[in-house]
Amino acid sequence: MAHVDRISSLTDDLLHRILSLVDIQEAVQTCILSKRWQRLWADMDSLDLCLPDFKPQSRNIERRFTRFINALLSRRNDSELRVFRLFCEETCFNVSHRSITAWVLYAIRHKAKVIEIDGCLYRSLPRDIFTCASLEDLCLRISGLGGGVVAGGVNLPQLKKLHLGGIISRNRAILRNLLSGCPALEDLSLDVCSIDLRVISSPQLKHLSIFSMLDTARIESIRIPNLVSLSLRLRGDVLRAAKLEKMPFLLNAIISVDGGTGFDENCSILAAFPNVRSLELRGNIMKDLLRVELPKCPIFFNLTKLHLSELCRLCHGDLVDCMLAHSPNLEKLQLCKYPWCCQVLNSYQTFTSVTIRLNLQKWPYDFFCIIIKV
Repeated sequence: MAHVDRISSLTDDLLHRILSLVDIQEAVQTCILSKRWQRLWADMDSLDLCLPDFKPQSRNIERRFTRFINALLSRRNDSELRVFRLFCEETCFNVSHRSITAWVLYAIRHKAKVIEIDGCLYRSLPRDIFTCASLEDLCLRISGLGGGVVAGGVNLPQLKKLHLGGIISRNRAILRNLLSGCPALEDLSLDVCSIDLRVISSPQLKHLSIFSMLDTARIESIRIPNLVSLSLRLRGDVLRAAKLEKMPFLLNAIISVDGGTGFDENCSILAAFPNVRSLELRGNIMKDLLRVELPKCPIFFNLTKLHLSELCRLCHGDLVDCMLAHSPNLEKLQLCKYPWCCQVLNSYQTFTSVTIRLNLQKWPYDFFCIIIKV
């Protein structure tokens, strides 16, 4: 039994799974193990190409990386791809646009379902990526998308998840064209993108996450009736006059705004979440949002978890009381920031737990928690 080769007795699918978990260079080097392993790597359906894995032991690391990938793709079997990932770490390396384009086109021709391009000084994707019928998950953390995102130029019928990071574009229709060309899209994430966000409309979207440090952007309207989870982490007056249409299926919402001058009297945000179960309001202007919205808000009968940042019972007791009155079935309340938040809450509320987070400079930790169980 000591000489039994149990690894070689595994099926090809399991061995391919093992190879996908190691560095791509190590996966190719397994060809020297035995005859069975000579071409096993060539049938892998997952390619994770990471430039930083090529240790800078010599000069011209970009050239070595490019030559290796070109040789890898030329010797790989002509089978379909499931996952294609490319990470180049833009601060240290600069792979040519021609090479990246050729590799992306290879993934498209081999019907990749997942394409992820991260950290590249890359501004113009090939148009074919926006008409790839097999694509289900697309993640782009690059400088720009190029001219492929035009009216009628996006046709991704199977795409369910789209993540854009660091995209810079002056094309005001870029988001509208993307959403209109992805009829099956369920998950959209925009991370530090400089694109037009004024109107976001998608009837089938279920998850939306926007993180932006730009205070010049404005969100005027969000029309996503089937949304289940929403996360807006913004700064400035991005949501000042925003109007969100009713989202009856929304269960989890995070609204975080840092800075800004407040909210317009006609804005409508919280009223769009009639059935929300978990709600987090963060930022130093959340008290202004509550003052504007609470008089016209519905009763949140399904709300069981509430997080109110920058609010305390002593300074904003009227707002806290009013919000609690709108949440008759609340089980967990979390108040943050102020050390005098330990004031006793109104006796008509019965919570499973109340969490008060205190931020005191004299303590060596960022905060400590007091859990009060009633």
